[in-house]
Amino acid sequence: MTTGTFGESLKRERELRSVTLEEISAATRIATRFLKAIENEEWDQLPGGVFNRGFVRAVARYLGLDEENTVAEYTLAVGDRPSVPVWTGSPPVVTPEQPWLAWIIAAVVVLALLGGGWFGARRLLAWRAARRAAAVSVASSSASTGAPQQTADAPAPANNVTPASGAQDATSVAPGAATDSVSATAPISPANDVMELKIQAGKRTKVTIVADNDMVFDGTMKAGENHFFSAADHFQVTAKDAGVLHIELNGKTLAPIGPPGHAGKVTLTRDNLKGASSGGN
Repeated sequence: MTTGTFGESLKRERELRSVTLEEISAATRIATRFLKAIENEEWDQLPGGVFNRGFVRAVARYLGLDEENTVAEYTLAVGDRPSVPVWTGSPPVVTPEQPWLAWIIAAVVVLALLGGGWFGARRLLAWRAARRAAAVSVASSSASTGAPQQTADAPAPANNVTPASGAQDATSVAPGAATDSVSATAPISPANDVMELKIQAGKRTKVTIVADNDMVFDGTMKAGENHFFSAADHFQVTAKDAGVLHIELNGKTLAPIGPPGHAGKVTLTRDNLKGASSGGN
């Protein structure tokens, strides 16, 4: 067989079957550069020896040719040459013709690492925030037990003074609604047309007082505190624990506005100066 006959014959058989080199490469895992070298009889581009015969046998099998005859024709074509170069490099590495697959795998791995790092960072930040919140809560609890603090529902003290227990606590009073008592234990004698209300808490409780439709107190009264208020027409007193309040109207002691441990509410007018009345729940 003359030079060029084997490669041309193999190429003609491939083209008659409308088969591309890429299709053969995908099926046999032989790089297209080796297939081209066989068809062009560029033997120095092949690894040589049994590798070449294996390539030729695989191509013949894919094209449906007689494998032994095709290998024999290859041997004859190589034998016609004065010498056959021996390839001394490393064994050929059959690389896939789809390098994008490796890039996709690498991208998936990178995305998985980034996702894991992001999730871990969020968990760490949430854990630190919980630790800080717990520390602040403990510090706030310690501060509240160490020194008395004004509750959230009690307004800032303003005008009223409570001399009981040797301490004077000011409680908020609407402008013009309550009178000041600095050093005395009883209010200054009012005019005949003014109603004076004195309230003392036996123990800590929530109290709301309205004087002539004006809110003059809405907060927590502590045990032993005295509070004084003025009104022209009436008072409305509401307490969470009605039984702990001691009420005096214009110096006259009134009955409790409700039983101990229960909420109570009462409206005080000038009629209460003639007799005591208790409030309902």
